[in-house]
Amino acid sequence: MAMVQLRPGLLMAVSGIVLFLVFLLVHSGHLTVQHDASIGVLVATDREDGLIQEVWQREQARPGRSQVLYGVMIDAGSTGSRLHVFKFRRNSEADIKLVSEKFESIKPGLSSYADNPDEGAGSIQGLVQIAMETVPVAMQRTTPIALKATAGLRMLPEDKAQALLDKVQRVFESSPFLVRKDSVVVMNGLDEGLFAWFTVNFLIGALGSKENASTQGALDLGGGSTQITFSPRDKETLKSSPEGFVRPVTIFHQTYMLYVHSYLGFGLMAARLRMMGMETEDINRSPVKGSLKSACLPAGFQGAFEHSGMEYAVSGLPEGEAGFWACWTAALALVSRKIHQPDEVRQEPFYAFSYYFDRAKESGMIGDEGGSLKVSQFKQRAEEVCSAPLPEYPFMCMDLSYISALLQEGYGFNPSNVLMLRKKIDGVEASWALGATFRMLS
Repeated sequence: MAMVQLRPGLLMAVSGIVLFLVFLLVHSGHLTVQHDASIGVLVATDREDGLIQEVWQREQARPGRSQVLYGVMIDAGSTGSRLHVFKFRRNSEADIKLVSEKFESIKPGLSSYADNPDEGAGSIQGLVQIAMETVPVAMQRTTPIALKATAGLRMLPEDKAQALLDKVQRVFESSPFLVRKDSVVVMNGLDEGLFAWFTVNFLIGALGSKENASTQGALDLGGGSTQITFSPRDKETLKSSPEGFVRPVTIFHQTYMLYVHSYLGFGLMAARLRMMGMETEDINRSPVKGSLKSACLPAGFQGAFEHSGMEYAVSGLPEGEAGFWACWTAALALVSRKIHQPDEVRQEPFYAFSYYFDRAKESGMIGDEGGSLKVSQFKQRAEEVCSAPLPEYPFMCMDLSYISALLQEGYGFNPSNVLMLRKKIDGVEASWALGATFRMLS
């Protein structure tokens, strides 16, 4: 895949990245995120944090040093693994710009190899090889690499998840890239939301101003989990939010109070299984006897659904029992009273990506470049698809019904709220990967 050159507007927006990096180096807060001790985030020691800084400082002092920097991030999601190779250019000691991104993805996700960690590590080896072909040989020893796994591994038994991580760590250590002891981890769901919010707002140039009025909320819908992150303007939101939902984050010498939460088991693939009668704790653990049935599938449908290495027989209900209202009822039962509804989302602007974008595009509501949609359009299109199923997308009725229920009845968006659906912003994937890479480069 060719590297994407960013537009001048984005280059201007990112010219202040060095302020961010210097801030990360000087202040112990880094991209400061305050966590409760109970969350169990793996934190590198000061010695490990200093490794990348030491290498970069040595390179910076070397005569004839390269003006190009790279960072490699692998997003190990529940449905696939995605490689991001970010290229930065140092124009001066006070000016570092994001130049381009190399993106590649593979399926299935790492969690699919729960019973075969060697094969799982082998799938990641292929992505490491692509990174080696992208980063010049002379730059590889100073280029940090990391893999952060998300909901797929969070839902695995701990011993199986750790076996996969250990095998991938060995793959990294045999590569020429800069590797730390915490280069391969299961990422905390809150970090996933925070880094996605950072990526969106960095790419649209909304960070670094004295006011946070220009920031946009971020809605991420993965296979196993979903995240919502925004910067409240209303003090009542800060007061009324459940404990742990509001986090202070310091960027560009400015502290943002962010509303952020990750819902494990409410990603699109996990939601499919739960709408067909499975409980969250059964996913990735126990085989299912017989067929999973759903009113959301086309009447009389017979097929299979594979998720995280397990295949399920699925079938639709007889004619007259299937359709939108029965499907909508199942979606409502899944999200009702389980998702916190911050009143402020009714006024907040939001970017939505991942499966929000994919299903909107595949159902014909937006094109390849994305677009803006009212929340109500998801429900309207769900009704249409449930009545006239799309042969190539037998789960579309279920997916759109769930997305609609999650947005309206879960998060509490008004039907008239407009969401900006994007896969990329100025040529860069809308995901948590860029934000996580910035944190890694600190």
